[in-house]
Amino acid sequence: MKELIAKRYIKAYAKGASLEEMQALQKMLLLLGAAFEIAKFREILTAPSLSVQEKEKFILEKVLDNKIDSKQANFIKILAEYGRLEILPQLCAEVASYIAMLNKEYIATLITPSAYEASMLKEFEEKFGKKLGVKLALEQRVVENAGIKLVVEDLGVEISFSKEKLVQDLKNHILKAF
Repeated sequence: MKELIAKRYIKAYAKGASLEEMQALQKMLLLLGAAFEIAKFREILTAPSLSVQEKEKFILEKVLDNKIDSKQANFIKILAEYGRLEILPQLCAEVASYIAMLNKEYIATLITPSAYEASMLKEFEEKFGKKLGVKLALEQRVVENAGIKLVVEDLGVEISFSKEKLVQDLKNHILKAF
């Protein structure tokens, strides 16, 4: 749910922003996302005893040292006004995803039963990236299964191959022939 809300805020911010402004927003959100990892920071943002203005002032003056432009400051004020400060980590992820989409750079996960060498991964990146028309950064995850799966979450692409599915399809094809 928080991811969907974060996506709407980033989409609205991006409508009137350039790539440089989005990258500046990303830097600011990364700083706030790192601060969100601190329990005391989260406690301050969720404290019902503090007013919205006090929370805004804390973020803008204490955490960011007033070193952001007015557009980013207004973004923080809107988040605070509508009680959305708790979605800062999701905003970090969404703005990174949006910038990657603008640059046509995506992270793909290769799920395999055994590890591949770095040269083989580079080859996969190049070939699948060329096929999809984007630049891929491949992460490898080794799991215990009999198949191979490539997932590009942001593009909604999933390519998989497994022995069980091949055997099942082969059996079905032979049975249909009779």
